[in-house]
Amino acid sequence: MKYEVLQSTHYQYSMPIRQSINQSIFKPITNENQQVLSYEQTISPEAFCSEHRDYWKNDVATFYIWAPHHELLVKTRSIVELTHPSVDVSMTNEMKDIMGSEKFKQTFAEYLMKTPYTSLSYEQLSLIGEVLESKKVDLNAFMDRLNSYIYENFQYLPGSTDVKTTAAESFEKRTGVCQDFTHVMLAVCRHYGIPARYVSGYIYSGEDVAMRGDSVTHAWVEVYFPTYGWIGFDPTNNIMAQNQHICVATGRDYADISPLKGVHYGSAEQDLNVSISVKSMM
Repeated sequence: MKYEVLQSTHYQYSMPIRQSINQSIFKPITNENQQVLSYEQTISPEAFCSEHRDYWKNDVATFYIWAPHHELLVKTRSIVELTHPSVDVSMTNEMKDIMGSEKFKQTFAEYLMKTPYTSLSYEQLSLIGEVLESKKVDLNAFMDRLNSYIYENFQYLPGSTDVKTTAAESFEKRTGVCQDFTHVMLAVCRHYGIPARYVSGYIYSGEDVAMRGDSVTHAWVEVYFPTYGWIGFDPTNNIMAQNQHICVATGRDYADISPLKGVHYGSAEQDLNVSISVKSMM
């Protein structure tokens, strides 16, 4: 599948600001299942921009605007081709032994540790464990059940949380958006010794009006299966993340992959408007 992704991120300020320094992560990743055919980014007002690849192998643009300005507009256009193969995971005793080894735990230590975003209370984890019967099923069945549990027991409600909301807070409310459901899934996976990472990107919904998250940046989880690699699960839509999920960045949680952040001189109030379009090209 080939997609065109257009994004406009527009900040408007109540009074001029100056000397703003910003970082953006908008360029999709190129890997074995996804190829970026073209990428364009324009910034207004004119900015000095440099690029680098961060610790998590995400493409980061850092840009500076020295002149006073009332607004910041970042537009991107990406052409991306996805070639995810069909995956039918069957856990073997060898895979279970690998996941239980010290070498495996050390290799994926960063994706097994709790973070401020991905911590649940003992009571919350116990409740999920009882419902999922975690000790009676293999990894693939566990992930399917966890995906369904979050989808069926949490209400998708934009505006009920914000970018600072933790997994524990979202669990208590039983509401949230893709970022919150992703943090809850990460917390559960890591509690049970399953390496899991946060993925940000876009989702193509096509004619599926029931698909959630297509009008904003989307988030889902990838877990590591020995011999198979990273496999994606989307608890917001109760599906696996494959040829309709376009990956932009990965990390431990939202803090590692914030799409746009920065600092500036001035105490102006700001208004943010983001628009996203994902169209199929084949």
